[in-house]
Order: sequence, then C-alpha cells, then structure tokens
Amino acid sequence: AAAASTWCSNRTGMPDLELSGGRTLSYREEGEGPPLVLVHGSPGDGRSWGRVVPHLRRRHRVFCPDLPGFGGSTRLPDESKGRTAAMGAAVARLIETCDGPVRLAGHSFGGNIALQAALQARHGTVGEVVLFEPVFFRALELTGDRAALEPAAAYFEDYARRALAGEPGAVRLMIDYWFGAGTWARMPEKIRGPLDNAAAHNAIDVRGTFLDTNTASALAAFRQPVTIIAGETSPDVVRSIARALLKLLAKARMEGLTGANHAMLDTHPEVVAGLIAA
Repeated sequence: AAAASTWCSNRTGMPDLELSGGRTLSYREEGEGPPLVLVHGSPGDGRSWGRVVPHLRRRHRVFCPDLPGFGGSTRLPDESKGRTAAMGAAVARLIETCDGPVRLAGHSFGGNIALQAALQARHGTVGEVVLFEPVFFRALELTGDRAALEPAAAYFEDYARRALAGEPGAVRLMIDYWFGAGTWARMPEKIRGPLDNAAAHNAIDVRGTFLDTNTASALAAFRQPVTIIAGETSPDVVRSIARALLKLLAKARMEGLTGANHAMLDTHPEVVAGLIAA
C-alpha cells in the first residue's frame, strides 16, 4: 500500500507529450521491460492505477496517461460529440512513441478510450488489448440490443442533465449504478467532495459514450486479441456490452472476475495486473 501511495502522489518530473494545437498529454512512467499503457476512467487520472502498477513495474515499462482534461493534461472543449475519439487520438500518439508493440489496457470509460486508441494508432504499435468493464454502449447499438441499451441511455441522460444543472450529489446516481446501491452513502466526505466537484465534467464524458460513431466494419477490421473483463457482481449491462463486443471484434474473448465489481482496480489489483500481463 505504501508503494502505491508513493507512486500515486508523485507528480514531480512527470513528462508531457506534445500534441497538436499546443495541447499536452501528461503521463506517469516507471519500470523496465515491454511497454504497457493503462488508461483510467472518468472521473480520475493516471493515479487510478496506483494499486495495480506495483505488480507490473518490475517486468514492464508502465505508462499511465492523464486523459485530456484530467490531471496535468490539456482540457478538451466541453463537447460530448467526438469526445472519445479525440481522447483516443491523444492516447494513440503516446502509444506510437513507445518502443515495440504496446499492451494496452483500459478501465470503464478508459476502456472506451483504449479501444479508440487501438483503432487509431499506427499499424503494428498495439499488441494485445485488455478492457476492464468498458462502458462501450455503442456496441449495444451496433448489435441491436435495445433491451440493454435503452434503459441505460435513459438513466444516464437523466444523470447527465442533473449533474450539468449543478444538482448537489447528482454524481451518486453514477456511483451507485456502477458500484452498487448505497456505495455513495458509505463513502467518506473526503472522497465524495472531489467526485461531486467532477460531476459536470463526468457528465460530458458520459454523454460522449452514447455519441460514439464507430462502425461495425471498423471494429471488425481490428485484428489484435482483445480480452474483456467483467466483474461477477457488476450490473448486467457490463456483460451485455461484453457479449456485444464479442460479436463485433475479430479476436475477442470474455473473462469473469470472481467477487469483483466496477471497483476491481482497488479491490483486486494483483489479479487485474495478472490479466494485463498474461
């Protein structure tokens, strides 16, 4: 725990990658060996992987970017349309600077961004991809799973509307949906406060997940292996998204994580690390 805490808290000397238009992407880097790029969810930053990285850095060179608008990275315009593609382009640029094919992992919203990056990165720069409960609702749309898509879309549009209107505590709707009823109430104030402050930013990201424009043909053309991880106690929509991606991606497989939910990076860090490095 101490090693993870030290890694998480140290921003001194964090490198920045220059992007187009004067923007920058900040990232953490440590370890030696084949490169791994780990993409966090929303809200969050590269420190979200803090409990996982100590299990990887002895054998891998680990990169944890702060997605645009988080941590030290330049913010994108507050528009939902095209948002995941723009974030994916930034991560793809980081991937292309690494030596050799990168093993790429993403959690939650970061799973969407990781998949976007994999589709955009130069051929040969991405090896295997591991997605931990990606919120890739576009897959439900492309496979015609309206029964799973429509209730989720309605729920999250209600959340986004309330969060963007500045309703105090609206972020509890997102937290309790993914992590289980009552999770928000059990959180200490020191955690609830920052999440509440980030709600409007998160709401823009959430809307962005429902405005993804990837096509079935683009997903089918990605030929690298993709593993999709779903927690045993996570909402049913997690498995619906995973099953939809199995239909859309050429070399995808699904694995369950026993006893885990959306908080798996914190509750099962060693198992998560093993799945990434497998």
